[in-house]
Amino acid sequence: MFAMILNETGGPEVMRFGAIDTPEPGPAEVRIRVAYAGVNPADWKNREGYLAAFRPYTFPYIVGFDAAGVVEKLGPGVTDFAVGDRVFTPTNHGQGGLGSYAEFAIAATDRVARIPPGLDFAQAAALPVAALTAWQGVIERGGIRSGQRALIHGGAGGVGGFAVQFARVAGARVAATCGSANVEYLRGLGVERVIDYRTEDIAAAVADWAPGGLDYLMDAVGVSTLANGLDLVRPGGTLVSVPTLTDDGDIPAALAAAAAKGVNHVFSTMSDIGSRAALERIAALVVAGEVRLPPLREYALREAPEAHRVIQSGHGRGKIVLKVADI
Repeated sequence: MFAMILNETGGPEVMRFGAIDTPEPGPAEVRIRVAYAGVNPADWKNREGYLAAFRPYTFPYIVGFDAAGVVEKLGPGVTDFAVGDRVFTPTNHGQGGLGSYAEFAIAATDRVARIPPGLDFAQAAALPVAALTAWQGVIERGGIRSGQRALIHGGAGGVGGFAVQFARVAGARVAATCGSANVEYLRGLGVERVIDYRTEDIAAAVADWAPGGLDYLMDAVGVSTLANGLDLVRPGGTLVSVPTLTDDGDIPAALAAAAAKGVNHVFSTMSDIGSRAALERIAALVVAGEVRLPPLREYALREAPEAHRVIQSGHGRGKIVLKVADI
């Protein structure tokens, strides 16, 4: 198969278009012919070697978690999918499999969801990692409830854009931070109080909007951009930090400080194991119009290095996807 292949870690230029053996599905796995691959911040960190602490790098190597396409081959014992099914998935890359920047990708069936009518391949490829990260941080681990006051720090990003909407769907009153260019975008997502970090003091704005302190805060950017985050949350509230691998600070110290204040501080790393039901629920919310997809920016597979340069800058709105094939 053709893929964007790495023979070493490094900058965007280490990804080269070439041929590599097509992987075979094992028991309880399917092989997917990829139409689109999603691009996440985790991908450039993976490319540069940041994931070495969690998994071995065996070259030749392919990055990319998210994929949308059709089931092309069933592994032994698979009966819940059929060849030709339209599906999306975070693939097996998080467990050491080859990534999704390729013609084919392997995924365990517990993390594969069917694409519902009304959702195309590009849209579906934008969902898995970003939407699951937000869903788990807001709903499954954050336990957000109706009527609570919630702040999403970094509301215009890939994760943040989903987080503000999931919080709103759960019935929370939602505030979010962003740069000046994204204020109207977030208002369009139903954010009650948009805080422009370029022109406003975040702490002062939060104190005015939630005088008793926040019930819930998600930091989807990094500790250096919200050093006083704990001070914004009331005792008994929840602070969810989405680990970045590059701007997480002293995690044990942060947990101890939160415990001393009586705040539930969760470092929420996305898990894709058994994620099919959550993916199906998220896709249903999108099709129903309750959750809007972020703006999509499309690149060809061969343009993955440029896509990485854009996402690594940290200032893009919405989601980048790579077109792999017409299906």
